[in-house]
Amino acid sequence: MPVSLLVCAAAWFTPVLPQSAAAPTVKPTGKPTVESTVESTVELLELVDAFPGQKAFRRPLYLDRVAADADHDYVVEQFGSVFRVSRDGSKGDRHLFLDWTHKTLHPANGGHNEEGLLGFAFDPAFAENHFVYIYYSHRPERGKQRSVVARLTARDGEAGPVADRETELELLVVAQPFANHNGGTILFGPDGMLYIALGDGGAANDPFGHGQNLKTLLGTILRIDVRGATAEQPYAIPVDNPFAGRGEEARGEIWAYGLRNPWRISFDRQTGDLWCGDVGQDTWEEVDRVVKGGNYGWNHREAHVAFTKRRVPKEEQPLANAIDPIAYYPRPDGYSITGGYVYRGKRFPQLQGRFVYADFVTGHVWAVKEDRTGGKHELQRIAEAGNKQVASFGELVDGELVLLCYDGRIYGLK
Repeated sequence: MPVSLLVCAAAWFTPVLPQSAAAPTVKPTGKPTVESTVESTVELLELVDAFPGQKAFRRPLYLDRVAADADHDYVVEQFGSVFRVSRDGSKGDRHLFLDWTHKTLHPANGGHNEEGLLGFAFDPAFAENHFVYIYYSHRPERGKQRSVVARLTARDGEAGPVADRETELELLVVAQPFANHNGGTILFGPDGMLYIALGDGGAANDPFGHGQNLKTLLGTILRIDVRGATAEQPYAIPVDNPFAGRGEEARGEIWAYGLRNPWRISFDRQTGDLWCGDVGQDTWEEVDRVVKGGNYGWNHREAHVAFTKRRVPKEEQPLANAIDPIAYYPRPDGYSITGGYVYRGKRFPQLQGRFVYADFVTGHVWAVKEDRTGGKHELQRIAEAGNKQVASFGELVDGELVLLCYDGRIYGLK
C-alpha cells in the first residue's frame, strides 16, 4: 500500500505489511527541519537485542513492570496477549499472564491495522489488590466499534501470577466512529490517577471536529480516579480536573485536548511531567509536553501551522489558546511519530533529561531537551532503527530505554 495513500489516513501510521516485510521505501534527510530547536551532533548509538533468549513477539506494543515481581517484565502484544518474561534477556522462558484474544479486535481477526490490545497498566497498589488494567479494541457488536478500558484481577498460577479473565470490570467504553486513531496508552500518574490517551475517532481531517469539542472524549487525554471502582460507579472524576463541574459544557474526565492520535504518552519519572508523541496527518509530526487543561490545536492546527482541510464555519475564529509543540518534524523525515520517555538512566549521560522518540516509518530516533527559559530546545538524532518499525518504547526499572519493534524484537541502546 503506497505511502502517499496512507499518510492522510494514518493514525499511528502502520502500513499493512507482512510481519517480515520492510517499511515502505522513503528517502529521508535524517535531519528534521525543526524551527523550535537547534540540533547538536552526537555519535549514533547502536540497537542491540535486549532479549536475545526470547523468540520473536507478535507486534510487541508495550513493556511494563511491577515492584511485586522484581525479576520479570511484561510484554504486551497487539493481538491480545501479555507475556511475563525474565529480566535476564538471555533466558527464553515466558509465561502467559493474560490471553485476551477472545475479545480483542486486531488485524489478524478482521480488525484494522491500528486496533488491538493497545494499553496495559498495573495498579499502584498491585501487591495488595492484584488489579491490572487494559485498553483494547472490542470485537464489534452489531457493527459498532468501541474501545474499552477494563480492570482485571490477577491470581497465583503454577508459574507465577495470571490475570483472571472472568474478573473483567468495564470502566470506560468509548464508541469509535472509525477504526483508526485509537490512541491507547493507559498509565497511572504520580498522583495515583489513571490517564488515558484517545485519538480523534479516525478517518482523516477529524471530520466531526472532535479535537476541539470538549463535549466528547475523543482527541483527548483523560484523567480519572479508579480507586474503589464498582459496576455501579466504575470511576470518579477528580474535582481538580480542569473541566470538572462544567455540566453539559464539557466532559469532566478531560485533562488535555486538541490531539489527533497521541501514540504513546509517558511520565517523566523524575519531574512528573507528562509527554506525548502526537501523530500528524499530511505534513508534521509533533512532541508535546502535556499540561492541565492544555489545548494542542488539532484540527485547527497540525503541529505549529494552520490545518487547511477542516470544515470551517464562517463565524469561526482562529484558536487563541493552542500550545505549540516542543518539537516537530516534516515529511520526508518521518510519517508517524512513536512517543517514548524522558531518559533517566545512567548509561548515556548525554541523554539525561531528554525526551526520546522515533518515527515508525523512517526509523530515525531523536532526543529533545526542552528549554523553558525561552530559548530553542536542543535536538539530537541519536540512533537509526532502519526498517525495524519502532512501534513503542519501554522504560526498564533502572531508567534505561528499550524500543519495541514490529520485527518482533525488543532492542536496547548501546
